[in-house]
Amino acid sequence: MFEWNQVVGWIDAVAANPGFVSFVFWVMFTVVAIGAMQNFVYAWAIPHAWIELNRRSQREDDSVCWENMRSRAAPPISVIVPAYNEGATIRDNVMALLSLQYPDLRIIVVNDGSSDDTAERMLREFDMVKTHLVRDTETITHKPIRGIYRSPVHPSLLFVDKENGKKADAINVGLTCVRTPLFCVIDADSLLEPTALLQAVRPFTEDPGNVIAVGGTVGIVNGCTVRNGSVEEYRMPRNMLARLQVVEYVRAYFMARTAASRKGSLLLISGAFGIFRRDIAVAVGGYDTTTVGEDMELVIRMHRHMLEHDAPYTIRYVPEPVCWTEAPEDFRFLSNQRTRWQRGALECLSRHRDMIFRPRYKRLGMVTLPTCVLVDLISPVAEILGYILLVVFLILGWLDPAIFMAVTGFIFSFGVLLSILCLALEQDEIRRFSRPRDLLAVLGLAVFENFGYRQLNSLWRMKGLLQHFRGMTPSWGAMERKGFAASSET
Repeated sequence: MFEWNQVVGWIDAVAANPGFVSFVFWVMFTVVAIGAMQNFVYAWAIPHAWIELNRRSQREDDSVCWENMRSRAAPPISVIVPAYNEGATIRDNVMALLSLQYPDLRIIVVNDGSSDDTAERMLREFDMVKTHLVRDTETITHKPIRGIYRSPVHPSLLFVDKENGKKADAINVGLTCVRTPLFCVIDADSLLEPTALLQAVRPFTEDPGNVIAVGGTVGIVNGCTVRNGSVEEYRMPRNMLARLQVVEYVRAYFMARTAASRKGSLLLISGAFGIFRRDIAVAVGGYDTTTVGEDMELVIRMHRHMLEHDAPYTIRYVPEPVCWTEAPEDFRFLSNQRTRWQRGALECLSRHRDMIFRPRYKRLGMVTLPTCVLVDLISPVAEILGYILLVVFLILGWLDPAIFMAVTGFIFSFGVLLSILCLALEQDEIRRFSRPRDLLAVLGLAVFENFGYRQLNSLWRMKGLLQHFRGMTPSWGAMERKGFAASSET
């Protein structure tokens, strides 16, 4: 029979052991030190992001984009669109891509063995006819292709129907069909702003010999007004989970990636929107089909390739072009997404662990990858353990309540400060929140997200960490999407 007094007596006996007490306090000290290092990384990123964002004005960016459009100075680009079960929206998505403002654009839609009518709709809606295409398959392998089709109505549109092999395999098929020096990857369920490619390609035109990849911002479309495949008016989502992700995306893109771009240590270009030099992507073998973090893994492999060949290069992040995507509005789907992201990051770190603390890989090996180990591997464990120890110390009387309140107050205040500073950076650069109530709402969320949502994210990251070390087979998991029509306001 359970007796609470026996439990209390056992706790008192353990707590009276000096060795145990010393061990617990050293654990707590380590947890605090890890948290301090992570906060230092975030604090370091803010001024660097601000400097990068203020290098040139938005007016100058717009002027350069239109000059490139008028003079046709922008290099040709092929847009690869991996599609799986996108029959309901594939026509609208392709029409939106065909209307992008870019002087020399080719679109390659790759049907990854969809079980719905994606292929039938593509063939019917765009009058596709079967064709033969000489492809580059020397260094890239993929699942068998069923057929390749062109549209006589839209000569720049190519459709490839293949057996299912997941997203990375579909992109690789598209890559074998690319004949332009640059290629862009965009999800079939995402929307690019009309001038996004013109803005994202600018680093390639300014420094064509060194820039090998460019990433753009991913925005949350939930709640926005979408007409004819274009976001006409930005609105905050109605769903609370989607609202919280707005703050999270701003912090991830405008602070972390902008600062990393300035220092030449950008490790992740979102799979939803990125532009790459084809020759480098082919030289490293294309996308890895055995990981759920194929976007991050490709970027690390490109870094590695250039460093091992002592070739000058840079990978940039451009904050202005936006690719709109639908955020999960359900805890189950959001949990699947965040667990998958964590597993993808850990798979990449595991495969390239021999680069860590190797001077040969310069800043990437000595600073960037070790920081990823801290943030992606150690930090979630330390954060959860820290919360548990704080509560245990308070219950056992080892921590004064006033000190407990001061420590927790500092932790949450710092998180709130980071979120608000990131929002200020974005608003200064893009001014996305045009309505005062939207701006007030997002500022309130910057405070609210620190009390429960961020801790929940740490638990999901812990779940991904456990799945990784248990050797579970990588999987994308399910994601229910309502579509852009449902996201629009009238």
